[in-house]
Amino acid sequence: MGIRGDLQSIPLWELLQTLSIGRKTGKLEIDNGLKRVEVFFENGKIVNVKTGFIEGYNAVLGLVLWNIGDFVFYPEEKTQNKTLNLDPLEIIVNFSKHIDLMNYLSDFVLLPVRMDGLALEEEVVSSSFDGTAKVRDVVLNSPLGELKALELIQKLIREGKLLRVDDDERLFWIYILWRFWKFLMQEEGRRYLINERGLKKDIQNFVSKIHEDFSGLLEDLINSEKMSWHYFYRHLTRFDFNEVELAIRDVFDFLNKYVKSEVDKTKAEQFSVVLKGEGNDIFVPVCRDLRTDEFVVSLFFDGERTLRQVFDYSPLEKIYTQNVIANLTINNCLINVKSDYKIAMIYSFYIFWNTLKRELKEESLIKEIEKAWSEFVESSLLDVRCLFNHIVLDRRPNFIYFYKEKDKYSEDEIKNFIVEAGGLIYSVLESKLSKSNKDEVFNKIIREIESKVVKEKEIYISLIR
Repeated sequence: MGIRGDLQSIPLWELLQTLSIGRKTGKLEIDNGLKRVEVFFENGKIVNVKTGFIEGYNAVLGLVLWNIGDFVFYPEEKTQNKTLNLDPLEIIVNFSKHIDLMNYLSDFVLLPVRMDGLALEEEVVSSSFDGTAKVRDVVLNSPLGELKALELIQKLIREGKLLRVDDDERLFWIYILWRFWKFLMQEEGRRYLINERGLKKDIQNFVSKIHEDFSGLLEDLINSEKMSWHYFYRHLTRFDFNEVELAIRDVFDFLNKYVKSEVDKTKAEQFSVVLKGEGNDIFVPVCRDLRTDEFVVSLFFDGERTLRQVFDYSPLEKIYTQNVIANLTINNCLINVKSDYKIAMIYSFYIFWNTLKRELKEESLIKEIEKAWSEFVESSLLDVRCLFNHIVLDRRPNFIYFYKEKDKYSEDEIKNFIVEAGGLIYSVLESKLSKSNKDEVFNKIIREIESKVVKEKEIYISLIR
């Protein structure tokens, strides 16, 4: 007799474990409306996975990433092509790094900035990033299969052919203008416009008067239905960052005259209270799906700027910025790093690592610490190491990932890992720096942490006592 249901009622892992423990033979079919996956069992073992033209090992990651869909199990239905011999626990072990990488990259918007020398499969993946698609969209919908797509994305990021929108400040400013302009031209954003027809006419005239070399790029940005990011990036590299920022700010100043910014008294009061009490604190975005203008503003919360600095730095009109930030805080899509102890500890390690690298002037010493860190992480059996490894490997960490993952670990697990990792780094410095130089570096780190997350400094003070 077959089994029917949906993955919201019976989670995938529970379903797979049930079939495995029951030593079932047959075909499990899962359909989420866009894709269908077939999982073949023999005596409780998974012997093949198929989705579209992808099967075997390359199709397994796609299976474990599914969390919605209807399923049917057909007893005794077999496959002729037995390429696997796995139980669900083995899948978790074998694919844990891929699952974590997918969770970490999932929310990033990547831009294809170099198309030279791409293999056909790399071009398929790279061209899927259109400026709005996130990594999860590209991976889950790739004709190459989820595992292959994820591995190619990681390779292209490593080679600098795919960039996050905030990896290059020139690209960042072009990107936020493009996203906000597209937002205003779509139904979602038109309601904020005073005179749409007048704006379309006047902006052409405005950008044509900007610096000759830059006006052409802006005209393309405004008129293009589809952006060629590699084309823009190639031309952007000719400009200094300050030139780009100033030009884009001028365009935003022009746009702001056409955008209605109605004062919402409730939001204004809430924002005023937060700004007065927490304006000098660091806030980070922790929500996945945001409206376009909310997403644009959230990009300015980079883990370095305070709430007040973001408010002052945003190129959007002030009342508009205020309303957007109020929405984000009211809906808990933007949080003060001090408000959650686990996030505060994770953030303290981010400050620790960045300050350490900034204060250590010798590249060879940094490399030695990175090597020791890599060996430490590889030898650790604690899953919490994944959180901190992303901080070390990534220039600007994904706080949405941290917020989502933190509940898997206790406060003691996070704190103890920081103490152990900090002790390791301190011991490497002991043999390379004098005690006074070493303590000077750590004291600077402690002061930096104290200025942003206060009590978490105690974790690092304990390292030099």
